[in-house]
Amino acid sequence: MPTPRLFLARHGETAWTLTGQHTGVSEIPLTPLGETQVALSSTALIGRGKHIDPSNLTRIYISPRIRARQTAGLLIPDTQGAEVVIEERVREWGYGRYEGMRPKEILEDRRKRGLDIEGFSIWKDGCEDSADGIGVGKGESAKEMAGRIDEVIAEIRGIQGRGIGEGRGDVDILIASHGHFLRAFTKRWLGLSLDFPLTMVLEPGGIATLTYACSFLPSIITRR
Repeated sequence: MPTPRLFLARHGETAWTLTGQHTGVSEIPLTPLGETQVALSSTALIGRGKHIDPSNLTRIYISPRIRARQTAGLLIPDTQGAEVVIEERVREWGYGRYEGMRPKEILEDRRKRGLDIEGFSIWKDGCEDSADGIGVGKGESAKEMAGRIDEVIAEIRGIQGRGIGEGRGDVDILIASHGHFLRAFTKRWLGLSLDFPLTMVLEPGGIATLTYACSFLPSIITRR
């Protein structure tokens, strides 16, 4: 019986990827290069006998943002019966005040308001709500981010545990999402806090793979 796998697909390049702007709720489509990045990943990794076989997928979670939806469509045009879910819980970090800002601009903005005495880290400090016409919407704390990720992880482990218990082969899951979300997700999958200094490089259009240690599998089966 196959060990379940979880694939994390980062959306391809956008105009704001190039400029380094924080892109949360803003609807920024893929650039032509971004489309090519995803198409190349699809050709290399998706298909029968390849790293990701669509016939082995049971569910595909997709962030509602257009860049993630475009990525999922280009990556796996034929889902072969997998359940496709447009899922708010796998959206990018809610940047709030920092939406559209570059890292240097965030630091400058915080220092002007006396907020960077000890330095700023999104993994520790999270994001502020938008105010005074700056940013968009609610800023998400690290605790809030971890909370919604933990919900998705529990759901995934339940789905995969049931699949193994039923002896099914289609137990793989794919998430099409965003850079900060996927790095945060990986930390929580490994049981780490968001401020743990885990080095993870996931380029636009790239795919990472998570799975289980053999000793952990019985626990997700019995908890189903």
